[in-house]
Amino acid sequence: MKHKPLNGLGKLLMKIDNVSICIIDDEDVYFNKAMLNTAKNSGFNEIDRYSKIDYALLDRLQKNPYDIVVLDVQGITEPSIAKDGMQIASLLSRTTCSYIVITSAHQFHLINDMTKVDYIMENKIQTTADFIDELIEIVDDFISKKTSFYKKIIFKIGFSMFKKSISQ
Repeated sequence: MKHKPLNGLGKLLMKIDNVSICIIDDEDVYFNKAMLNTAKNSGFNEIDRYSKIDYALLDRLQKNPYDIVVLDVQGITEPSIAKDGMQIASLLSRTTCSYIVITSAHQFHLINDMTKVDYIMENKIQTTADFIDELIEIVDDFISKKTSFYKKIIFKIGFSMFKKSISQ
């Protein structure tokens, strides 16, 4: 990574204030209890898992957003709430600052140019070790995207100070 000190700072801040993760998948075999327990023992302390999105959870996702939301494409919502996980992803992308991850057991569900998401988890059938590696990759990307805003500000401040020092 180009900005290791800034990413290192992001990881340090994560230890102070954990990244909150919400996983919504209707199939219990994916992201199962053993995987979640191992993830928590590996430092991912704030992981909540749900099978379906109801109105109360959707309201919570919007009013008190998680840092990262992992959504299955199919089977997580009733038609009265949304058509599918892609529609929920689109809604959350527009209304929150959550980092949105989508996943599906069917690869063809993951191709949709209409929905802009931050990350696509292509391999849903994983071992616990694979799941932890994928979480690390997701959190690294999340930190990288969140710190890019600050990198730009730091650059602009530095450039502005540089211009002032030259003009004096």
